[in-house]
Amino acid sequence: MDDRRRVAAVILAAGASERFGAPKQLARIGGQTMLEAVARTANEAHLQPIIVVTASQVPTPQGTRKVVNDDPGAGLSRSLQLGLAAVPAERNAAIILLGDQPTVTAAHLRRLLAARGTRPIVATAAAGVLAPPVLLERPAFARAAALTGDTGLRKLLREHGGVATIDVPRHAPDVDEPAGLTALEEACPGCGARYPRHPTDETHAYIGASPACWAAFGELLAREFGDPAHGWIHRHTVDVYTVQHPGTDDRRQRQSVALHLIGLCHWLEHGMDMRRLNPITQRLASENRDWPWLTPPTTYELTVQDALASTNADEHGAIVRMWADAAWEAWSNHHELIRRWAAEALD
Repeated sequence: MDDRRRVAAVILAAGASERFGAPKQLARIGGQTMLEAVARTANEAHLQPIIVVTASQVPTPQGTRKVVNDDPGAGLSRSLQLGLAAVPAERNAAIILLGDQPTVTAAHLRRLLAARGTRPIVATAAAGVLAPPVLLERPAFARAAALTGDTGLRKLLREHGGVATIDVPRHAPDVDEPAGLTALEEACPGCGARYPRHPTDETHAYIGASPACWAAFGELLAREFGDPAHGWIHRHTVDVYTVQHPGTDDRRQRQSVALHLIGLCHWLEHGMDMRRLNPITQRLASENRDWPWLTPPTTYELTVQDALASTNADEHGAIVRMWADAAWEAWSNHHELIRRWAAEALD
């Protein structure tokens, strides 16, 4: 194994969440819990194993190794020591993450990995302040054994002279209260789903989605393209996502919404599959018709986040069908007109 891949992740998530008022590890952000978000980032950075130190009653994400902190009152240092003790002997370093920093990115962790060299610690620096995420080479593990209380990593960073750093404009915020979690999110202007603020502004030219929601849709399409068992549902996935993100009153947007609503009607009420739907959509698009603007719904029961929660092809198909049913019902004010368009398209 490449030396730079011999790195584990240790996620510290055993705090009592007193200021949050509930186990904050399980608070949801972008369709997943904060703890799931941090574990997912570690996985995207190819850190293995992913060790989660938490209280016994807190469930841990699939694919991670749970280490129970039986004395969380002893402070962050106790969790750090338990996590490092669980790092397998064949791993020569570990990146320490906090379970309440869900906006840390895989790119950030890859920068820590790239900065490895002769120094035993690589820390994140913003305005001269060192903080997690932090990479500890195995020789630095022993220094954590002497820590006590809730100072944890910060004391280790202050007192250790051999620290390399990567610079960032600001540290990822710790979420201590519900208001702090809300501040990290933004609502998609189309479907209303809430996501962590996305680092890029990439979206579609006329589909009215936020960058984070558009990225979530891209993830869903990658899943469908990557597994032939998902292929039959792909066209319907595109239909339901598009009608939930109508954008603004412009020609392309009006045509897009109309054609995808017709596609939903043909599937849900006429039982037509994608092989029959695609030629109809192509023909309607080629007519260059000026479709009217339909005032969209204000809320949706299900979104792309629900589809991403599926774990296999059968479950995925069932959720997309429920998602489509809910979206179609949300457009009920326009059903009479859409049904007429659908019938005309079949003549």
